[in-house]
Amino acid sequence: MANISTTDARNLFTKKLVARYADNMKPKAFGRSFFKEVEADTKLISIEVERNAQKIAVDVTRGTEGNRNTWDKSTEKIILPPYYNEYFDMTQLDLYDALYAEPQISAANFGRFLDSANGKLEACMDKIDRAYEKQAWDVLLTGIVTLNKGVNIDFKRNATSLIDANASSTGYWTSGSVDPDAVLLLGSAYLKETGKSEGSVINVIMGESAFQAYKNNTIVKARALQVQWGLESLIPAQRDALGRSYHGQISVGAYTMRIWTYPDFYENAAGTKVKYMDTKKIVMVPEMTSNVLSYAAVPQLLSTGIAPKKGKFLTYDFIDERATAHILGVKSAGVCIPVAVDQIYTAQVVA
Repeated sequence: MANISTTDARNLFTKKLVARYADNMKPKAFGRSFFKEVEADTKLISIEVERNAQKIAVDVTRGTEGNRNTWDKSTEKIILPPYYNEYFDMTQLDLYDALYAEPQISAANFGRFLDSANGKLEACMDKIDRAYEKQAWDVLLTGIVTLNKGVNIDFKRNATSLIDANASSTGYWTSGSVDPDAVLLLGSAYLKETGKSEGSVINVIMGESAFQAYKNNTIVKARALQVQWGLESLIPAQRDALGRSYHGQISVGAYTMRIWTYPDFYENAAGTKVKYMDTKKIVMVPEMTSNVLSYAAVPQLLSTGIAPKKGKFLTYDFIDERATAHILGVKSAGVCIPVAVDQIYTAQVVA
């Protein structure tokens, strides 16, 4: 059986650990699927937003001066992303003491130790991924990323994109006299006219209570019987790797709407299970979105001539002689940003 010297073990450990994690399955990411991942090498992230109207050109008399066009100044938003740092003490692992007891390390023991440490590092990274998933749903549901230590990040979503169906003229879907299409038409009009969205396909994510109310709605049931029109095409749920369940599509006005639910959850600090998607609400977004999940540079010590590392995760390990601990951890600093903030529509449709 081949052996590895303790001198070489640490460098091999760091390289192989990261490589092994790359092959592991990540937590569910339906919310993050609406955000394109980008990386920055700076501490701060900036975005620039400019709202454009859909004005039409007016003809002018030949030989006269044309119509002069002016635009409002764009708005730049500079964001300090929330910072995550998760770590554990490798000396608490069962294989750690056996690994370094002799000058030569058994390759088999080294592999088992790698697997054990990788499992713990993976759990740390998964915690951060769930935080990013929660950020995505914060943006989609309220437009405000709520943080524990930092200042909440408010992207100032338009009030008309956040409605309570009962407070409007539409009403909750549990009422037999309410047609759910009324809310869906309001949302599609907002995405098109205010959000300037392209295409005719809209993703509609329904909370579990909202979806049940939709399926059981009297008007929806009656419309589903008109099979020759093909207005409703709900199918048995089909869950995929992102954690989303596809329920088919419906035709509303000039739009095709794909219906989804997302039953995934996380556990908060108190151990309470919390759904990412509010069970009473729906979220509408265009088929193509321009949102980003931007990762900034994390705090790191730099030597002369060494550029800061960038990326989603920065892994590290160090030996704390005073605490008699060998620490392995991961850092990340990212934020979900709705670049086209008016291309999200949220409605509460159940009491």
